[in-house]
Amino acid sequence: MPLGRLIVVGSGPAGNTAALLASRIGVRVTIIDKARHPRVKPCGGGLTPKTIALSRIINLDLGEVIEHECGEVVVVTHAGSYLLRFREPLIRVSRRERLDEFMFREALRNGAEYVNDEVVRVEEGRGGVKVIGRRSIYEADWVIGADGAPSRVGRSIGLVPRSNAVALMNIASGKLGMDACVLDFTRVKWGYAWVFPLGGGDYDVGLGSALKGRYSGLLTSYVNELGLRLGRVMGHLIPYRPPSQVATRRVMLTGDSLGLADPVTGEGIFQAMLSGALSALSLRHSNPTEHYSELMGSYLRDNQYALTTAYMVYGIDATFLSRFMGLTGFSQAGVVNIIEKTTGGKLTYREALREMVKSMVNATPRIIKHIPPL
Repeated sequence: MPLGRLIVVGSGPAGNTAALLASRIGVRVTIIDKARHPRVKPCGGGLTPKTIALSRIINLDLGEVIEHECGEVVVVTHAGSYLLRFREPLIRVSRRERLDEFMFREALRNGAEYVNDEVVRVEEGRGGVKVIGRRSIYEADWVIGADGAPSRVGRSIGLVPRSNAVALMNIASGKLGMDACVLDFTRVKWGYAWVFPLGGGDYDVGLGSALKGRYSGLLTSYVNELGLRLGRVMGHLIPYRPPSQVATRRVMLTGDSLGLADPVTGEGIFQAMLSGALSALSLRHSNPTEHYSELMGSYLRDNQYALTTAYMVYGIDATFLSRFMGLTGFSQAGVVNIIEKTTGGKLTYREALREMVKSMVNATPRIIKHIPPL
């Protein structure tokens, strides 16, 4: 039964989860990353309920890296602003440098080793994989690519995401006088702006869109309108359309390397951790990469429904209905329940899409609290 030697390229949530679980089941793990922790990573840092549930399943307590919990979320549309209340915090906010370092230290504590090097490419052979770095060449039985977007591991084996969204963020400071998270669908086409409180007068403020463009000016204006002081603006890609294949003979791709970000929410941490866990646990099987491909098949199929849902949210609702007809699905009675179940992992996007259509057809009166624009 394959276990052997594993190289994990990258030490974000996907790589750290893979290294942690692989070490626990007896695999010899080496993490290779060009950066040292703590390192700043541009990200909203939002942890959904299903991310927290997954962390508990793998016995990883993220409590010490959670800065703020949002049980209330203000959704801003052209049809109005709405305050949505959730039974469990919809978004738990973390700083990515703290989250990544915490998970990295847990992987090392469980037996993984770390090499500081920049991976250039990987080369597969019959008996193993060579990982070519700037400083040295490393050999292993298996490689898990978790080196983000764009992934050099992925490019080496000819597997790259088919679409990328773009996002900008900064840690702004000041005082808003509210603890709710904000999702604003009026600031950018085919995307949204966010405000996530971090405590101590700091806010993770950013915006992302599926449309390519120069958004630094929009983000600066948004921060200024909020009355906050702009921090360092950082940009990143959000790969959200994975290729049809997730692995080759001895290499498995995970997280952003594979393009697993949620096309509706832009969330990537859950998908990174889940794929990292599944790739590591697949090493217990006779054909790890084949087993991993089978496990990821259901996600890839549901991704098509997620893309359709994204079209409804950003194309039909945000671009047309709310702007020109003053209507939005966020005002409907069942929206909180759909969001809770989807972000909690209790509904697939296929099921959520069915619920959304049913909600639109039945069109119940608005019961979500309407609030003045920010």
